[in-house]
Amino acid sequence: MARARDLIAQTALVALTVLLVIGLVRLLVQITAILLLLLISVILAAGISPLTAAIQRRRFGRRQRQISQPAAILLVYLGLILLLFLMAGIILTPLVTETRDFIAALPQIMQNLEQSAAALEGRYEWLPDLSVIVSRLPQELAGLSRYFGTAAGVAFRALGGVVSIVTVLFMTYYMLVEGQQMKRGFLTLFPRERRDQVEEILQRIGLKFGGWLRGQLLLGLIIGVVVGLGAVALRLPYPLLLGLIAGITELIPIVGPILGAIPAALIALFQPPWWRVLVVAGFYALVQQLESNFVVPRVMRLSVGLSPLLTVVALLIGAKLLGIAGALLAVPVAAALQVVVGEVLAAVREVARRT
Repeated sequence: MARARDLIAQTALVALTVLLVIGLVRLLVQITAILLLLLISVILAAGISPLTAAIQRRRFGRRQRQISQPAAILLVYLGLILLLFLMAGIILTPLVTETRDFIAALPQIMQNLEQSAAALEGRYEWLPDLSVIVSRLPQELAGLSRYFGTAAGVAFRALGGVVSIVTVLFMTYYMLVEGQQMKRGFLTLFPRERRDQVEEILQRIGLKFGGWLRGQLLLGLIIGVVVGLGAVALRLPYPLLLGLIAGITELIPIVGPILGAIPAALIALFQPPWWRVLVVAGFYALVQQLESNFVVPRVMRLSVGLSPLLTVVALLIGAKLLGIAGALLAVPVAAALQVVVGEVLAAVREVARRT
């Protein structure tokens, strides 16, 4: 009888454990977006923390007063916002001018395309009637109004992205202000003799996160300069604008290099000779290959301490699991796991040595 009761109790315990695990997994799936925002906030806080600490150490005025931590954080935020507005102004001003010039030159461009299509038809008789296709382009472009419903959906998603950005900024602010209290509360979950070790691990992970953020900015700078110089070498107009677009889109994993190449391809499409667009496409393809297989792994190794092979593997796994967001956060997560796994292996080796 007692054996039967023990068997029932063990079965119930196993079933309860399985249900709890399933419930935990389902909960994590449901709050994945929230966890991603939290992770982004932690990374931003780790990257901004050294800058706010440096501002706090500075003394201002005749009385050599120091700025409080909230004021230092707000100063950093204000500087970032001003930098974003400056970059937007640099990009939008020539973009509006270039768009106006493009619209004014559009009739001449269409005429040139029709003449080029007619010349190709005369040279290669097996080609379809390209002039008819070119002449229908204005009607096809005018018919894009049927996609306004889809555009509205994109607009709502963009609005949701703005809300997420504001949420991340607020979470980052509170993490910076209350970071020490949160860390002390987290350390109380561990035995007293292990708290120093856990605190050191957290500090190393924070350094990894900050290094990754600085590495991303360095990647944007490198790609922006390379594309700008390449645009000058290819004699494309607006090389500064193309470099800025490439540098900014570099911060977007996977699709960033493709987005950065679209404006250059469109500009080259209407620049003689006709094969210039092929050269531009080849140049951007070369930059993308060098960026993904050479520049990114080495910059991440210098800034995060992650080997090039692990960087590539982390990017592939992150992209497979969570798409663009996973690829964006794969490297800092892999770096944090590297710190934790290193500590676990060190503890295992210590136990094995003692036994």
